[in-house]
Amino acid sequence: MNTDELREALRRDAELAGRPPTDLVPRVAGLRRRSTRRRAGVVSCVLAIAVAVGGLTILDGAREQDRGAAGQDGSSAAVAGVDTEAAAARFRELIDGADSNRSSVIDPETLAEYLPNRQYRVVNGTLTTLTDAVVVGYVTSVVPGRGFYAPEDDETSTIEVPFDDPRAMWRTAHAELTVTEVLGGGVTEDTIVVGVGVGLSATSFDVLAAGLPALGDMVFFLQMPSGVHDYAPDIWRVAESGAMLAEVEDGGRLTLPAIEPYRVERFLAANPTLDSLREAARMPTREVPFETLED
Repeated sequence: MNTDELREALRRDAELAGRPPTDLVPRVAGLRRRSTRRRAGVVSCVLAIAVAVGGLTILDGAREQDRGAAGQDGSSAAVAGVDTEAAAARFRELIDGADSNRSSVIDPETLAEYLPNRQYRVVNGTLTTLTDAVVVGYVTSVVPGRGFYAPEDDETSTIEVPFDDPRAMWRTAHAELTVTEVLGGGVTEDTIVVGVGVGLSATSFDVLAAGLPALGDMVFFLQMPSGVHDYAPDIWRVAESGAMLAEVEDGGRLTLPAIEPYRVERFLAANPTLDSLREAARMPTREVPFETLED
């Protein structure tokens, strides 16, 4: 998790728990300086997604023609002649355990609790959701975004630099994503630009650029706004520090490559397939109880 994402996570948690956010940013920035090569590959994916207004909407068949042009699995990797299975496997290794960086006072029992039709009442009495949109789609390409670092004399600030600047302590990339189905949310574009966190190693971007498209169809659990992508305010972020991505396998079964095993087991026990998420998305909006830090 980078500095801006930490600030955003603390803000969200403070809102849910009714407490002021503790400013851990200076400590985290200092720790990052002392261990900048520590598992920098864990992504904090942020995505901008096209979502049709209201409920469950399957977009028209014209997209299937576009998808065929990109390869049978909908990936640019297929077009470029990349070994998609190997590329996907390397990307899964890159994001394995990404949800260990998650920061939330709510610990859902099911994937369905991340849908926008599940609401949580915060301490001040207002309702909030864990995501702002949930969609199915596939990434067609990934390009470099921006770089960022925290200066030695002010670890609480963030300086934007070019993507390949050697001072960068974290970086972003931009992926193009085509939406094939909307499970919930209110964005309406068909093709969108996606912000993705990139590790500092020399190969991290290459693994991301080949691997994310190679995964084919996925379910994206999204939030808006994204502090780390405030240079492009229409970009979304993936929930749980980029971990809330579900691959859609043959037969519609879901896998969660970035989620820790104990959470995967309980999530998929209740929602093992895309059809089960579709059914949950069709349910009326309801309030889900949870305990705050003060309970």
